[in-house]
Amino acid sequence: MNALRVISKLLIGSLALWCVYVSVTAFFGVSVYFPLRLADADPIPYHRWQAVRISVFLTFAYFSIIHLLNGSREMYPVKFLEAYLTILTLVAVVIFLQQQVQPSEYLVVLFFGVCAFILHMASRATLRRYFSRK
Repeated sequence: MNALRVISKLLIGSLALWCVYVSVTAFFGVSVYFPLRLADADPIPYHRWQAVRISVFLTFAYFSIIHLLNGSREMYPVKFLEAYLTILTLVAVVIFLQQQVQPSEYLVVLFFGVCAFILHMASRATLRRYFSRK
């Protein structure tokens, strides 16, 4: 297994653990937002809520359009993660620019953009034969 695949598996595992942690703490009335900031002291910033909300809608629209155009076909879960993180990165940049957020907020966008890129690189075919005979 090459290094990129190991890195992507560690990245996916870490994000999955973070998601489970945030979900469980939410059931106990504690809101955590990325990376590990408790929202008890201050509410979750509006621009982050909007970025996630719009990204979910656009990801749903993206996969709906793919389904309507291509019908049902198998897709690996990593492709869903890659699509969501890519859309989240693009939407967050637009919303953060509109809201004129602090420059440090863009580190979160950069992190998710890097995650999307790593997942894209790790999930692509290693060798494509465009001109081979079948």
